[in-house]
Amino acid sequence: MAFPAGKTADLRFKNGKFRIMQIADIQDTEITSPDTVAFIEAALVEAKPDLVIFTGDQFKGYGVTLLVGDREDNYRKGIYNFIRPLWQRNIPFTFVFGNHDDQMFGIEKEKQLSMYQKYENCLTVAGDESLEGLCNHYLPIYSEDGKKLLFNIYCLDSLSTTLDGKCAHVTEGQIEWYRSVREALKEEAGDYVPSLLFQHIPVPEMWDVLKEVPKGNKPNAAQGFREHYGKFYDLDERYLVPGNCDFLGETPATPAVNSGEYAACCEKGDVLAMVFGHDHNNSFVSQYGNTKLIYTQGCGFNIYGPKMNRGVRIFDLDENEPNTFKTHTLLYKDLFTPKDIQNKGKYLMYSYAPPSVESVLPTLKKIGIAAGIAAGVGITYAILKHCKK
Repeated sequence: MAFPAGKTADLRFKNGKFRIMQIADIQDTEITSPDTVAFIEAALVEAKPDLVIFTGDQFKGYGVTLLVGDREDNYRKGIYNFIRPLWQRNIPFTFVFGNHDDQMFGIEKEKQLSMYQKYENCLTVAGDESLEGLCNHYLPIYSEDGKKLLFNIYCLDSLSTTLDGKCAHVTEGQIEWYRSVREALKEEAGDYVPSLLFQHIPVPEMWDVLKEVPKGNKPNAAQGFREHYGKFYDLDERYLVPGNCDFLGETPATPAVNSGEYAACCEKGDVLAMVFGHDHNNSFVSQYGNTKLIYTQGCGFNIYGPKMNRGVRIFDLDENEPNTFKTHTLLYKDLFTPKDIQNKGKYLMYSYAPPSVESVLPTLKKIGIAAGIAAGVGITYAILKHCKK
């Protein structure tokens, strides 16, 4: 039968099992952090995944060192640094783009894709060229004997930012493409195929699995910005599926427009979970409706992150129970100690770095007010002192 564009090589269960490792937000340059590379390598050795999925912001597109010399060569070096541990072990991988990958100083996504595809273990394809973004694709997983389609993985380009600096959203065209793939898979399998969907930017419904809490709940509360300015949030236990490491370190940076992606994924119950990165300080699983919303924290050490709780997420599938999955996070602290960190200065700096400019505006505003008051007091004092003479 004819499948919609975006289908990659067929995967298979091995000994009845299939393990996926998600790596989120390396967000680095060609001068890749040795701590990030060491963590990826150790995680691969520990987890032994059958497939690795990079969920965007592999690159710090605004990194100034990328401008020095040959930009394309810098990009190739960066890819080599974090793909090498997979390539040497012949572990298949795929990826989606993040908003910062879209800022690569004129190196368009098509060029980036071609560089990834130089590695024979790269499964990513460009997908339907009529759709927004690039690399909207899917990876069917068959039984060990290859006779029965049991599972599927969707990878969507969640695009970048809007002209006013807000997160973009998956478009109606992409959603219709998902529906067409869903129905094609059903035609082959005889029923809707259980799936996981991976993309970079989370859907707006991620806010629904949080609860507003008093400001005094800090440090267990994350501060909201823009339309959520002045409010604080924490995980809502009604939706939380407890894991081995659950935390909310920052509020979701989601699209301002709800394109209906979550609703579409809930229509037939085939999407067991929607999985995101983007917000480095968040890691949890919430059951919302008939699907799960999953955050995976960042793993990169040359960008802000959750200290020793930087991690990767593992998904375990069972050929005999394809309608469910198990997941946990493999943390940096599970494999290393603070003494193992090679660049302790950067680690310290990025452990306390703010996630965005917006997150420091309240502090800057307070500093500005304080400075203004101090200046006013100084001027008043000078005037009074002058008048006394």
